[in-house]
Order: sequence, then structure tokens, then C-alpha cells
Amino acid sequence: MSPDPILVRQQPIQSLGRFSLALAEALNQSTSAPDKFRGAVLTAFSGECIQCGIRVSGEELLTLCEPAGADETNPRVARLKQGYCARNGCDSYYYRLIFTGQPDIDWTRVLSQTEPQEAEHVKQADAECAAVEAAKRALRRRMAGRILVGVAVVALLLLIRQWFVGGTIPLVREPENFQVDPVPPGKLLQ
Repeated sequence: MSPDPILVRQQPIQSLGRFSLALAEALNQSTSAPDKFRGAVLTAFSGECIQCGIRVSGEELLTLCEPAGADETNPRVARLKQGYCARNGCDSYYYRLIFTGQPDIDWTRVLSQTEPQEAEHVKQADAECAAVEAAKRALRRRMAGRILVGVAVVALLLLIRQWFVGGTIPLVREPENFQVDPVPPGKLLQ
């Protein structure tokens, strides 16, 4: 039986890799003996899916911050790196991260150190999204400008053609004026 959790945090699966990276950086900065500290973290840190309840160890969660290799041996970690739940077939979007009590670890301090790093990663992602959106807007403006120029050129060509053909307004018929030649009354019966 695991000890009672002292902190529980809900995290989107898509951001588990960034959170694990920020946690690993905060752990490396906070102690002089990172190996001993890392061993304590592996036992005191875990996660579980909110929907299906599958549990993932701290070691598996911390491997999310490592670059994805083609020879990924753990399928659960591979699915988590892709942004899916560790259980095949589960379509959950969130994991519950559980931080249990350890005498060597002050989770509130460690997690407070991860917040600025997470915020920095979020700012970078937002900046990238904003740049992509700006590029898309510029592309749409250019395309709209080209379409408007094309329509204007076609309208101008139709106007020039109409002027050369006779200058009448298309689809509007001019009234026809009929003139009758007067016939003398004697020629009418012949």
C-alpha cells in the first residue's frame, strides 16, 4: 500500500512531457545529490489516468522528457509521448499526478520551481502559434488581394469588349421604334 498523497495535480496528457522536463530540471537544480534525490522521486511520484485508472510510475513519467527514440521499448511510454493514454483504447485527455510524502522532498517548493519553466514553455508555444496564425492571415490577405485583382481585370475586359461591340448594356434591350411608310389609298387595294 502506498503512502497517502500529499499533493494531487491534474495535468493534460499533451503537456505531460513538458511537465516532466520542468520537474526534472527543478529536481536537478534543487539538490546537490541528484541521483539519491531522483531515486526518492521515482518512488514518491506517480500518475494515473482519470478515465481508466491505469497507473504509471514516476520513472515512466520522467522518461517522457527524454527524446523519442525509434526503438521505444515501453509501449506505455510511447503512447504517452504521442499524447495518448498509456492504455490502448482509452481516450482520456487528463492524468492525475500523485506526489506522496518523502522526508527528502518538499513537493510544494519543487512544484513552485516548475511553474515558471512551464509558463516559459507555454509562452514559447503561444508565440509559435501566434506566428503561424499571422502567417496564415498574411497568406489569406494575399490570396484575397489576388482574387480581387483577377475579378477587376475580368470586369475591365468585359467592359472594353462591350464598348467595342456596340456599347449597349448587357441584358437590357433597347426599345425598337417602328416606322410605317405611308401608302397612298389607291395602292392599298392593288
